[in-house]
Amino acid sequence: MFLFFTEAVEKGVVDKNGRWLGRPSDFLVASLGEAYPKLSAIVISKGLVKKKHAVIPWEQVQRTNEQFHLKLPLESLEFKPQYYVEPETAVRKHILDQQVVDTYNRKVVRVNDVHFLKVDNDLRIAHVDIGLRGMVRRLGWQAFIDFAVRLANPHSSYLINEGFLAWKYVQPLSVHPDKGTIQLNVTQSQIKSIPPPDLSEMLKELDLYQRAALFKSLDVSTQVGIITEMDIKMQKELISALDAKSCGILFESMPSDEAADLLTELPRRDADRILTQVGTKKTKKLSSLLAHKSKSAGGLMTTEFITLANTVTVGEAIEHIKQLRMMAETIYYAYVIDAENHLEGAITFKHLLFEPNDKKVSGIMQTKPISVHVDDSAKEVAYIFDKYNLIAVPVIDHDRVMQGIITIDDILSLVIAETWGKKTGFL
Repeated sequence: MFLFFTEAVEKGVVDKNGRWLGRPSDFLVASLGEAYPKLSAIVISKGLVKKKHAVIPWEQVQRTNEQFHLKLPLESLEFKPQYYVEPETAVRKHILDQQVVDTYNRKVVRVNDVHFLKVDNDLRIAHVDIGLRGMVRRLGWQAFIDFAVRLANPHSSYLINEGFLAWKYVQPLSVHPDKGTIQLNVTQSQIKSIPPPDLSEMLKELDLYQRAALFKSLDVSTQVGIITEMDIKMQKELISALDAKSCGILFESMPSDEAADLLTELPRRDADRILTQVGTKKTKKLSSLLAHKSKSAGGLMTTEFITLANTVTVGEAIEHIKQLRMMAETIYYAYVIDAENHLEGAITFKHLLFEPNDKKVSGIMQTKPISVHVDDSAKEVAYIFDKYNLIAVPVIDHDRVMQGIITIDDILSLVIAETWGKKTGFL
C-alpha cells in the first residue's frame, strides 16, 4: 500500500482512548541512508503564531489505517518549540519543496510530494514526486484537474505518467543553515558515479550555498573534474568556499596547467595563500608556468609528461610508462631526451608495444618531432595542431630543452570558448 505525504497529513491522530489529537504536521526520519528510509516519528503541532510541537515516536503508533492510532494517552504528550534535532530529517521542512540531485537522470529537481510505502505498521519513503501532478495534489486541485483532463483527453500522459523518482536515486542537497534546514548526506556513491561534466552542469542550477555544500562533500578527484569544467566566476566561488588546506589539496591534485590558469585569475593574496599549502615540487611547476604569458605556449603547457632517456630499451620504456601513467597528462606520446633534457625524438606507446623489448628506443623513435616554442602564441599553436593533426605537441625553449607539452583538449577548449564567446583574447 502506498500513501502520499499530502494524504498522510489529512489523516487524524487519536490517542489510546480514541480522543482526537489533531492531524500530523510533519514526519521525522532518523536516517536517510537506507534504500527506503523508515519514518521514525509523527509530529503534531498546535498554535498559530508561536507553534509548539509534540513528537510521537513511531513505536507508539498502534495502527495506521484511516487514522493514526497511538498507544499513548493525550496527557503524556509534551509540546515544545522545536521538534527535530540533527541528524533527524523532517519530511515537510527538509524534503518537500527542496532541490535534490536526481542521480539517475543526472539533473537537479524539486520535490512536490513524497510517496510513502506501508510495510506492516511502518511507513517508508519510497519515491519523491517531481511531476506536475504532485504539485497539483499539494495545492488540493487534483480531483478537479483530473476530471477536467479526463473530459478533454482520457489518455492524457498527465493521467498516466507519474513523476516519481525512486529514493535510491535521490540525494538531498545540503543548504545554508540560515534558511532553516540541516545538512543532509551528499557523499554516497551515486553522486560520485556521475561524470564530472554532468555534475558541473547540475551545480550550475544550484544557488551559491547549495553549490558549495555539494562541492565540498565530494572527493578531491571529482572536485578536480568539476572545477576544470566551470567558468572562472564559479571556479572563484568554489575556491572561496574551501579552507586553505582543502584548496591546497585540490590544487595539488589538479593538472599543473589548469591549476596555473586558475591561480592567475585569483587575487594575489588568495593565490599566495593556496601556494603555501601546496607541496614544494608542485609549487615549482606552478611557478614555472606562471612565469609565462597566459596567451603563449608556455602558459598553455603542462609540465606533467613522460620522457625517456635516449639509452633505454623498449622493455625499459614500457615499464617506465606504466609507473608514471597516473602522473602524466597523456601517455599517447613519450618524448626522448638526452642527459641535458634536449628533445631528440618522440614515440607512441602503441609503437613501443609492437617492437622487441631489447631494441633501443633511439633506433625506432621519430626524430625531429614537430614542436612549438615556449613563446609561440596560442594562435600559432592552434595552427600547428590543425596542420599536423596532432594529439599533443612538445614545448621547447631556444636551446631545444623540453619544457612541457600542450594537449589537444587545451587547444579545443580555447577554440570552443572563442567560438561561443565565453572567453576572448586567446586566439
